[in-house]
Amino acid sequence: MGNLEGTRRPQVGETVNLSRRAVLAGSGGLVLAIGLGTTPRRAVAQAAMPALPAASAKIANVGAYLRINRDGTIDLANPFAEGGQGIDTAIAQLVGEELDADIAQFRVTCAPADAVYQILFGDQMRITGGSLSVRSTYTSFRQLGANARAMLLAAAAQRLGVPVGELTSEPGRVVHAASNRRLDYGALADDAARLQVPANVALKDRKDFRLIGKSVTRIDARAKATGAVQYGIDLRVDGMLHAFVLHGDRQRATPATIGNEAAVRAMPGVASVHRLPEGVAVLADTWWRARKGAEALQVTWQGGVAETVSSESVLASLRAASRAGGGAAAEEQGDAPGVLGRAARVIEAEYDAPYLAHAQIEPPSALARFNADGSLDLWAPNQAPEIYQQVAAAIAQLPRERVRVHTPPLGGFFGRHFIYGTADVFGEAIMLARAAGRPVKVLWSREEEFKRDAYRPLSHVRLRASLGADGLPAALHAVVAGEGPLGRHFPAFLRNPAVDDSAVEGITAKPYAIPARRVDFAKVAHPVNIGFWRSVGHS
Repeated sequence: MGNLEGTRRPQVGETVNLSRRAVLAGSGGLVLAIGLGTTPRRAVAQAAMPALPAASAKIANVGAYLRINRDGTIDLANPFAEGGQGIDTAIAQLVGEELDADIAQFRVTCAPADAVYQILFGDQMRITGGSLSVRSTYTSFRQLGANARAMLLAAAAQRLGVPVGELTSEPGRVVHAASNRRLDYGALADDAARLQVPANVALKDRKDFRLIGKSVTRIDARAKATGAVQYGIDLRVDGMLHAFVLHGDRQRATPATIGNEAAVRAMPGVASVHRLPEGVAVLADTWWRARKGAEALQVTWQGGVAETVSSESVLASLRAASRAGGGAAAEEQGDAPGVLGRAARVIEAEYDAPYLAHAQIEPPSALARFNADGSLDLWAPNQAPEIYQQVAAAIAQLPRERVRVHTPPLGGFFGRHFIYGTADVFGEAIMLARAAGRPVKVLWSREEEFKRDAYRPLSHVRLRASLGADGLPAALHAVVAGEGPLGRHFPAFLRNPAVDDSAVEGITAKPYAIPARRVDFAKVAHPVNIGFWRSVGHS
């Protein structure tokens, strides 16, 4: 029996227990790493995501990387993940507008996990979410393009022996109209790379926009239409084994016994059987063979969420908490309880929303490979590369800088691709790759995905309101009962430890003119894993 620290490849038929605690290059050209400035605090404050401390709501001293190649193509490392929202094209539009380049010239990839790309929330994390990407970096990426264009103009002025003021540009080239001479950006890239990045380059007037605000063909449209895009579920590397992981019917259940292992080990293509902290995995040469092997195992489970827990029982506890009153004040203006206590008529209503699974188009997957030098490559759809890198390093017991996180295009977002506990698909891939001594790709079936999801929290709110003599609302008191994903997984970001911002989001900070209002939060922990779900608290 091996463990996570073992690096040898298991022999065929061996069962391995995994420890719970284990729980831009090119051919020359112009390369820019330019500070992106700061984002207006107002932009972040209005974002449709959990509120964050003011100190982290900024972009500071972070580079965005741009490479103009000799062949005229432009490599752009996008700090944000593409998951169907069109961010690769949007960022290219911002840069291309000021650079004066066509969208077709850009080749956009998601930037790797590195502090240099943490352009939101300072040095704490980088995320793609909350509809923040363009609104928070609109000016910064335009400035990146403008600076690059200024360097190309300066290089052309030296080459042509003319004042830079006589030069202009057209998409992909510098133009000297007086002599009817044109130089492609690619021909100037090496010379421009040797120049100092200019400061205070003026941006275009919006009336001159050619790309921003215009309808353009998405950069990835053809690749998606032809099936050329490589999503996480499509990836493979040499020597890779496929893993199918079985989980208990109750979250957090652990395997107790495994029957008929010998028969499974003898099945075609099966390489090994492994125990995980909360699952059992079969490794094989194809995913289908791994699945058939796993489904043939006779596994008994222990622990986990109690059988008596149900949506109905959780809702009953939330109702009881909201009716009991109390809790912590998330928002207060005037004396809502006092006004309601004196009101001739009080209107009451209760609302609840159910648990919801993400059910994104692409099932969860991850591919992990330990290299000969001891480093780890992890391919995993994600919305926060640096957080994945940090957690992956802890699971693999490696220094953070020894872990490379690759972010493929995502087959859907919806808040699913954050870390909601280390026993997720990427953690299983790392543990299995370590134990097998070979690259391992884990792909959850739809059944396993629904069992292991971090659900949109079931939630409940009790509202009490009164009307004034003029017929308009005089007071509103709301009690929100439950728990939000921010408090569960990222408590350091709570402005008030007693109030989960993601649980009361959407009911606080409303613009309605109600003189007296109060929102209380009564925390009731959920028995199952919960996570962010599209529109977060507003849903």
